[in-house]
Amino acid sequence: MAGNKVVVIGARGFLGRRLVQQLAQSGQFQPIAAMRGAGASETTVGCDASDLGSVTAALQGADFVVNCVAGDADTLLAATRNVCAAARSNGIKRVVHLSSMAVYGSAQGLVDETHALDPGLGWYAQAKVECEAEMQRFVAAGGDAVILRPGCIHGPGSTQWTGRIGGFLKQHRLGDLGAAGDGVCNLIHVGDVAAAIEAALVRPGLAGVAFNLGDPDPGTWNEYFIAFGRAIGATPVSRVTQRWLKIEGKVLAIPLKLLELAAGRAKLGKLPFEPLPNSLLGLFRQDIQLDHRRADAMLGFARTAPDVALADAARWFVGGATGLRQG
Repeated sequence: MAGNKVVVIGARGFLGRRLVQQLAQSGQFQPIAAMRGAGASETTVGCDASDLGSVTAALQGADFVVNCVAGDADTLLAATRNVCAAARSNGIKRVVHLSSMAVYGSAQGLVDETHALDPGLGWYAQAKVECEAEMQRFVAAGGDAVILRPGCIHGPGSTQWTGRIGGFLKQHRLGDLGAAGDGVCNLIHVGDVAAAIEAALVRPGLAGVAFNLGDPDPGTWNEYFIAFGRAIGATPVSRVTQRWLKIEGKVLAIPLKLLELAAGRAKLGKLPFEPLPNSLLGLFRQDIQLDHRRADAMLGFARTAPDVALADAARWFVGGATGLRQG
């Protein structure tokens, strides 16, 4: 295990937790979970990703670092800059940086990694594009970094793509959306993203290379909603009309958001009904498919079979995820 110490920045999130677990089970790496407020041990280290000194200290003695920090735009950009600076000063062999398919904006069709980046989908897409630029500057200055652009990461722990979607299905606010749900469903299981990260840590000759991570044979969002709805018992799966989606997106969205903010200020917890964001409704219509061939050829990680991934996500949801709770 000597020479394979991997610090995972953002290990409190569901992807970071899964990655630490899989790296430990591989027997080839010594994963260190870097989290704000964590005590120092053989497996954990305290780290505030927004503070350069904290990140530099966390990376001392490490061989590799994985940046899977989540948060707002300022947090994402500060963490990326700090990881690059700390990796340079600590002589890190490679950084694996988690980006997102959001960097492709409103692109349509089969999209490979050479496609122009587009920050136009909002703050998250813009932040991810800026973070990738930071990583490329790091590589241009002599560093070694690999960029991963996953689709929608689902499975155990995913409050966004398993918990929240399951909650909307249970409330019969999602289901068969007709033409509004015929976009390509670029899901990828959390375990597959962790497997891709593991491969990206040690494959030679990948400095500055970006990889799409998605299902090689994705279906539509409608197909996913129907299958997942049945798996979690949200039956009969509803047929949601265009009229209702317009009401959700234009009439109810603002009042529900205001109620959500008021409940947060009053420390009342999550409301039983949260807004169905317009950004999601746009994604469900978007005909974009991530080209997976570069990842297959150069990373070669094993993927979870779609039916197994769906059953895994459903077990987690039925076993206690509320769908509307943030974890």
